Amino acid sequence: MQAQTIQRRKNLRSARRIPKISPISIASLLFLATIFAFFEQGFVTAMAFLVGASMLTISLLIFYIIFALRLNTRFFEPSLTLAQITVSVTIMLTVFFLDRAVQLALGPFLLVAFSYGVFRLTKTAQNALAAGTMLTYLAIVLGRGYQDDFNGTFRLDLLLWVVIALTLPMTMTVSAQIRQLRSALKNTRQQLLQFEEKAIRDELTGLYNRRQLQTELDLAIAQSNEHDTPFCLCLIDVDHFKDINDKHGHLAGDMILREFSRVARESIRDSDIIGRYGGDEFMQILPDTELKGAVMHAERLRVHAHFLDLKSVLPQKSISLSIGVAQYRPGEEVAELIERADAALYRAKERGRNRVEWIDGD
Repeated sequence: MQAQTIQRRKNLRSARRIPKISPISIASLLFLATIFAFFEQGFVTAMAFLVGASMLTISLLIFYIIFALRLNTRFFEPSLTLAQITVSVTIMLTVFFLDRAVQLALGPFLLVAFSYGVFRLTKTAQNALAAGTMLTYLAIVLGRGYQDDFNGTFRLDLLLWVVIALTLPMTMTVSAQIRQLRSALKNTRQQLLQFEEKAIRDELTGLYNRRQLQTELDLAIAQSNEHDTPFCLCLIDVDHFKDINDKHGHLAGDMILREFSRVARESIRDSDIIGRYGGDEFMQILPDTELKGAVMHAERLRVHAHFLDLKSVLPQKSISLSIGVAQYRPGEEVAELIERADAALYRAKERGRNRVEWIDGD
């Protein structure tokens, strides 16, 4: 398939790029940084901070190695989002288990972790992770309350747990709505791209239409002038196409145009542009190509078309092409270039058709 303007603008890449340190890992780092600030102010014990820092360092190292060696590609979910969130939540709850004062920072960072997961995890995985997190959180609160004979501190801890337990589902719901909106926008964008693609294509052949060929010609001239590189233009005509239509019908003619278009797409270079200029006439743009090379490409296309098997619609079983080639002259207008290619095409028809003629680029 020839290179396409839309594809060049989109610049699509097939390779997936998954960062070695994800946003959830950064959230864990920020959580530990907050705990360090608490430690510096004397609100958190050194043991709680050191345990959290050690767990985070080890987990980051493990995930980095997994991504660096591309071991993540062996898993059903290559981003390992569920694993990363689980590890992050485990670190937060462990530090909270070691020091109650951490609870001041626990709630906001739990919400951040789950907000990230909503965009990557299934609803079942989200609910399971949220339930496990809140039950573990509650178990820590109840265990600490049991040790302290369920005093006033326990009631405050339980109240904070209730706040997070009520806020977390709301956060997940809002995030899910954002995910649905993003999905809808993505679908709309794809539909717009499809409409744009159809707008530049000839309905019968699937090749570029005349309007898009004009755009491609303008682009080729601009690039040639900017980079001082040659390019050539070919005008291609299916010989005796009007007679074929008159004798065998328009359906046969349409089939011939479609089959030729298919062969043309398969036989040209990726950098070449080909489209239907009108009726049975086609235009080919050959970037970075001088006249001699363009004539060779045109001859190859003519031979490919000659060996098309059309015995189902034509008694002679094949078609022939007349092709006119012209090389762009720096500074000339599009109309002048097309006129010279058309003159070469007319010469090919005068000299018996089924041939390639050219106009010198000097």
